[in-house]
Amino acid sequence: MKLIVNADDYGITMKVSEGIIVGMKQGLITDTSALVNSVHFERSSAMALEAGITAMGVHLNLTFMTPVLEASAVQSIVNESGRFYRKPELIPASYNPGEVRAELKAQIEKFLASGLRLNHLDTHHGVSIKDAQMLDLIIELAQEYNVPMRRDDILSRELEGRLADAGIRSTDMLCGDPAMPSLQEAWFRGVLEQYKDTECIVEIAGHPGYADEELRSISSLVEEREHDLVLFMNPALRQYVRDQGIQLISYSQL
Repeated sequence: MKLIVNADDYGITMKVSEGIIVGMKQGLITDTSALVNSVHFERSSAMALEAGITAMGVHLNLTFMTPVLEASAVQSIVNESGRFYRKPELIPASYNPGEVRAELKAQIEKFLASGLRLNHLDTHHGVSIKDAQMLDLIIELAQEYNVPMRRDDILSRELEGRLADAGIRSTDMLCGDPAMPSLQEAWFRGVLEQYKDTECIVEIAGHPGYADEELRSISSLVEEREHDLVLFMNPALRQYVRDQGIQLISYSQL
C-alpha cells in the first residue's frame, strides 16, 4: 500500500498553514493543496519554501471568498457582492464555462508565480463533480499542466474511469466520510487495515491546522482542524504505519 495524506486548505489562514507545515515536517502529512485566492497565500507560499516544502497542489476554488480575476470578468460564478457562492450547488447552472476556465487557470498561474512547483490539482468542496461540464474543464486543466488530479469518487461515481481514460495520473482510492467533520483514529486505522496488504495507492484527505479567531470568522471547520492535526501527529499511528510497511508518498511520486 502507498498512502498520500493530503492537507486541504493550505493558506486559508496563517495558523492553518503553520499547522500543516508542522504536520508535514513531523507527522504523517505527505502533501497539501493551496487556496490560492486567500489573502494569506503569498505569505503561506513563502513560509512553505522557507521550510523546504517546494511542491504542493492547487485547491481549485469556486466556493470560498473572492476570485483571483476581477469579479466583472467572472460574473456568472459570483454573487452581487462579487464573492463566490458558498456551495457548488449554489453556482448557477447557467455559469459560463469560459469564465470558470479563466478563473481556475488564473489560480494555477498565481500559484506557479510563487515559486512553488505544482504536483496535483484537487478542488474545494469537490466542485469538480458539480456537473459533467465542470469535470471536463478540470480534467482539461490537469492535462494542460500534466499533473495528477484527485479523484472525487468518494462523493460521486461520476468520475469512475474518467481520469484513466484521459491519461491523468491519480490514486486508486480517495477515502473519507463526507459526514465526518474531522477524521477519527479508528476510521483511519480501518482504512489502513483494509488496504495495507494490497498494491493500492490511497489518498486520505483531511483539514489539519491551528485554530484562531480569524479561522472562526471564515470557516465552519475550526476545532476540527486541530483534531485532524493531533491525529496526524499521533506517534502510535505513525509507528503503526511504519510497522505495516505502508509507504508514505506525495502526489509528486505518482
